Amino acid sequence: MSTGKLQIIPTETHASQRRDRILNGDLRQQVILLSLPTLFQQFLTFCVGMFDTWLSGQIDATATTAIGISAYIGWMAGLMVTTVSIGAMAMVSRHCGAKQHDEANHVMNVSLLVGQVFCVTIAAILYWMAPTIVASFQLGGRTGEVALNYLRLDAVGHLLTGFTIVGAAALRGSGDMKRPMIVLGTINLLNILASVCLVYGIGVPAMGVYGIAAGTVTAKLLGGLLMIFVLWMGSEPLKLSLKLLRPDMTIIRRLFDLGKFAAMDSMTHWCGQFAFLMIIKRVVVPGVHDDAVFAAHVIGVQVEAITYLPAMAWGQSAAAIIGQSLGAGKLKRAYRVGFEAVRQCGLLGMFATVLFFFGAPAIYDIMHNDPAVISVGIPAFRLMACFQVPLVIFLVLRSSLQGAGDTRGPLLATIIGICVMRLPVAWYCGVYLQLGLVGAWMGMFADIVFRASLVGWRYVRGRWVRAKV
Repeated sequence: MSTGKLQIIPTETHASQRRDRILNGDLRQQVILLSLPTLFQQFLTFCVGMFDTWLSGQIDATATTAIGISAYIGWMAGLMVTTVSIGAMAMVSRHCGAKQHDEANHVMNVSLLVGQVFCVTIAAILYWMAPTIVASFQLGGRTGEVALNYLRLDAVGHLLTGFTIVGAAALRGSGDMKRPMIVLGTINLLNILASVCLVYGIGVPAMGVYGIAAGTVTAKLLGGLLMIFVLWMGSEPLKLSLKLLRPDMTIIRRLFDLGKFAAMDSMTHWCGQFAFLMIIKRVVVPGVHDDAVFAAHVIGVQVEAITYLPAMAWGQSAAAIIGQSLGAGKLKRAYRVGFEAVRQCGLLGMFATVLFFFGAPAIYDIMHNDPAVISVGIPAFRLMACFQVPLVIFLVLRSSLQGAGDTRGPLLATIIGICVMRLPVAWYCGVYLQLGLVGAWMGMFADIVFRASLVGWRYVRGRWVRAKV
């Protein structure tokens, strides 16, 4: 009989209900439901990247170049912290699947500490190395000055991203996709609002191109504080605890055992992308200034996030379900997850193929006001359209393997794809044969197809199913 009083449901009930849905619910439905919150957050991230690129395009090609370089360098910081988040997500999901909630919470707190140490260190290194980075791209004059100041300002924004990235990964590992969506979505909305105000001086002194970086820094720092608040309030079974926020060498060793190959993967990928950018900077198109080629490249890879970000959302969903399924001993269910995620996200890849091919002129017209950037970008972007489905296969299955704790396969694919496919083909076709941006991107396309094939083969082979985390 009801007493009319509010009944408090025990913490474990909520976590157990979430676990039961993930492990026993309809697989297709669960993949979709877990992917949608992350997809929404990824869509907002895409909008921010597009908006920043568009905003720089309304200034000049120099601004677009500075933002493009800063985005790649900042991406490296994110990749390094992601190596911690991959291990945290794999371990948290396994513990949650096995109903080991205290262990899952302990892993999250230690992972937050490690990730935050990484971020502070990376922020200091990026600030100190900014002149060297600018010099390596052979940037001089106003372009070099803008890039240097932009990089140093952007470095400050990484100071709290350890809490943001690792916290989001741990929450997803527990099956909670909504709170990461709220936090990361808020960061993206703040980014857009702050950037507009700071660029054009709405209520504050106008900062021009530096306002884009200042808006990003403001949003990231406030977002880090918001994630700390969310974790402090708790999401069963995870809760930030000062008592647990201390080094635990057993957990740290497990994190690094899982993350060492992911770290090597990330650094190889980043170094390869850095070298790829330097090749792009050396691509010469007769009658077109150098900044136009680079700006066309920046716009192309930014717009491609229409495919990249949904694939990451479905990949993270698959990783969470796979980790919990392995922890609960449901091996067949774990194996089926990756295929279901690829089928669902593959439809988005097909949509992106059509959109990119037929919409290339409109996309570049909107994104930039320099005719040279538009003329260089359109043919290359139409060719890029043909490789969106392989990109989806690679990204989804890579995240699936990482969720299972298998990081060696993606590392091998990255090393061969970058060193044997992307860089040699890009230099040969783009620089030696002088085929322009289309030629340079041929290396990127060869890399995508190869990595999709190798990661797909490793997933289908299925040895990862019985791996221990």
